Amino acid sequence: MMDNELIELVEKSKEDNDALLTLINYFEPKLNKCLYQTHQHYREDLRQVLLIKLVNTIKKYDIQSVPGFWDMKNHFSKSK
Repeated sequence: MMDNELIELVEKSKEDNDALLTLINYFEPKLNKCLYQTHQHYREDLRQVLLIKLVNTIKKYDIQSVPGFWDMKNHFSKSK
């Protein structure tokens, strides 16, 4: 999936549950891979918690507030 597609899906997911489901499906393999580090008994509970966190993060994510390269460069230059 291209970055632009991912950004568009994040924007659409605020109102469109199909876009949200597409994003969840996109992250599902990574989520499942991480769950193998957990004891099998706790995996389903942890999976549900992580999915809730993922949905909340997607819904709250504001694309407009992401700083650009030069903003980050200036921020780190000032902090030195």
